[in-house]
Amino acid sequence: MRAFKRSQRIADQIQRDAAEIIAAMMQDRAGPMVTVSAAEVTDDLRYARIFYTVLGDSDSLERAKRILDRSTGFIQSELAHRLPLRRVPEISFHYDEALVKGMRVISLIDSVVPKPEEDDEAADPTTDN
Repeated sequence: MRAFKRSQRIADQIQRDAAEIIAAMMQDRAGPMVTVSAAEVTDDLRYARIFYTVLGDSDSLERAKRILDRSTGFIQSELAHRLPLRRVPEISFHYDEALVKGMRVISLIDSVVPKPEEDDEAADPTTDN
């Protein structure tokens, strides 16, 4: 059994810590609901990409993006206090479109697959008509 790479362990820790920091920050600013969905760290631990999703409409997404872009330095300094690293990776935020794409695929499948009949009597062979 092979152990996880150090960069993966750091990425997992960054995801957890960033989620806590961002949740508290958004709550203080009455910002939109932001969920940290993943984090990726380069093997040399110099850069970290933090992926997020936003609950709400496109206005909420734009507002969250502005808040995160302006707060990158603050979030990075908070991570520096929490992570046991000499040098914290330089972070960047990226909107995670996987949820939106998944919802679109489900919608497309629902539009193609026929719905079962909702008439219970027609579906129940034990009743006499």
